[in-house]
Amino acid sequence: MNAMVHGAAADLRASTGKLLHRRKKAQEMLDTSNTTFHRLVNEGKLKIVHQGRSSYVTDESLRAYVASLVQEAA
Repeated sequence: MNAMVHGAAADLRASTGKLLHRRKKAQEMLDTSNTTFHRLVNEGKLKIVHQGRSSYVTDESLRAYVASLVQEAA
């Protein structure tokens, strides 16, 4: 990752401009396995929404999850 992480939400990578990410893309962004990804969803750490038959992860939940990891590491 090119960006340095120093603490608050402003320290996260710049937004992609998307509000929703397909499950596979979100999983790639977090670099997690299927098992870990589904555990995060089941634990409520990632928010899934549906549009028609497609499932998406909210950008807000991705950022909140990463911010929580940064806080834990501090």
